[in-house]
Amino acid sequence: MNSNHNDSSATQLKTGQPPVSVIMPVRNEADFIACSLGAVLTQEYPADRMEIIVADGMSTDGTKEIVRFLETRHANLRMIDNAGKIVPIGMNAALREAKGEIIIRVDGHCKIAPDYVSRCINTLGGKKAACDVGSQRPAGN
Repeated sequence: MNSNHNDSSATQLKTGQPPVSVIMPVRNEADFIACSLGAVLTQEYPADRMEIIVADGMSTDGTKEIVRFLETRHANLRMIDNAGKIVPIGMNAALREAKGEIIIRVDGHCKIAPDYVSRCINTLGGKKAACDVGSQRPAGN
């Protein structure tokens, strides 16, 4: 996942905050992506220590345009194409692009708490492990 593991470990020691990749595999989420992605973009975790990768499954409902608009305002956000259109293919594509030491997945219909990323990191406690520390609350219209 991270070819620069030693570089990021040294950075983590300096800053105390490990680099994090938040991955969002989505498709046709125009009705909720601004809210869901907004919750990720406003995390209490330092934005310069967190990248957000949206793997779009070839949306046809305006999702891409919303994400592209937000990309222009947030340097840590980027969208990649998921030509396979399904979540596992999008996850794998995003994982190949991810630079973070810690990977957090967020669904396109979920609104995470402002401290969600920080709680994930704290729960890991420096260990390399999979972690689920709280609910992602699905919300829809």
